[in-house]
Amino acid sequence: MARKQSSRVGMARQGRLRLWLVGHFRLTTPGAEVAVGDCGARLLALLALRDSRITRCGTAGTLWPETSDDHAQGSLRSTLRRLPGPARRAVDVTGHDLSLASDVEVDLHERRSLAFRLLDPACATRAVDLSGEAMRQLSADLLPDWYDDWIRPEAAAWWQLRVHALEALAGRLVTARRFGEAAAAATVAVRAAPLRESARATLVRVHLAEGNQSDALDEFHRYRRLIRAELNLEPTPLLGDLVRDLRPAASS
Repeated sequence: MARKQSSRVGMARQGRLRLWLVGHFRLTTPGAEVAVGDCGARLLALLALRDSRITRCGTAGTLWPETSDDHAQGSLRSTLRRLPGPARRAVDVTGHDLSLASDVEVDLHERRSLAFRLLDPACATRAVDLSGEAMRQLSADLLPDWYDDWIRPEAAAWWQLRVHALEALAGRLVTARRFGEAAAAATVAVRAAPLRESARATLVRVHLAEGNQSDALDEFHRYRRLIRAELNLEPTPLLGDLVRDLRPAASS
């Protein structure tokens, strides 16, 4: 018992580990970044995204899918041995499986919580959730320069969630009559998904709420030209109805 307590105290003195997956990969302790090799980074990212214990066989097969089972298992053992000290603390390993250590903070988990709060109409608006920092947390993709098959569905899920959350954030900021910030949040959503009509509709609603009819019309026409050129489509009534009564007529 005394040995376990001593171990926990030692880990606390070394500083809490934080894993960053949104924007680009980083592993940090307070005041310092930990250099982790490519294989080690992918191992930590996989464990964080799975957020549960994974068998050694499953981990090795996911990270090294094009090699034999024996070679993949050997690569996993080598990767674990090569992890620098702080990164080694981030992995809870047994003979059968492994997981991310429970005390490692993961930025994606916090950003998901923010997104779900913004999307829940029953969740009361908190000042921190309407801040510039909240917008920043929703402004980047998950590991955008990684193209592994196991990352793609996770990256797509985060992209969908963050764009929905940015639209919700813009709506809450309009309700608070913080139009400049609302326009910024909606613009971030449009940049993330230029062909997405709901993002463009959110920006149009911001302009209308502020009384900027010409800006709303300009945004509608900009989107209509884009999807005509890219998809040979027209905006749906969802967007067209927002500007139907404005002059000059949106249908021209």
